[in-house]
Amino acid sequence: MAQITISCSIPVDDAAVTEFLHKYLGRSRLGSARMLRMGEKGCFYTGSLYTDEHAKVSRLIRRMLVFFESKDIPLTILKIGGQDSWYEVDPERRDPWKISPQALLALLDAVPDGGAQAALST
Repeated sequence: MAQITISCSIPVDDAAVTEFLHKYLGRSRLGSARMLRMGEKGCFYTGSLYTDEHAKVSRLIRRMLVFFESKDIPLTILKIGGQDSWYEVDPERRDPWKISPQALLALLDAVPDGGAQAALST
């Protein structure tokens, strides 16, 4: 199963964004604000794709992508394979693992064996 992390590419100090993370990810407001101010190093979402809860995870991720795009906040999205470890990702050299929001959407639409399924609605 592919694993992803999502963080803001730039430091963010915005009450609406903090509230969004609190509401949809269940994080504390203080912790959310702290992560957002850290920019790329403040990962606010980590999860696996293609689990039994793929439809739920897909809806949440799609909601996040739309929200951050509406706020013009660029995201840093990292992807590793199911057999890989986050310890292998060098925090100073993340480029080999970075994917675009469009690539993440394509992953959400894919099934683990490489086939495709109908896009899930948000």
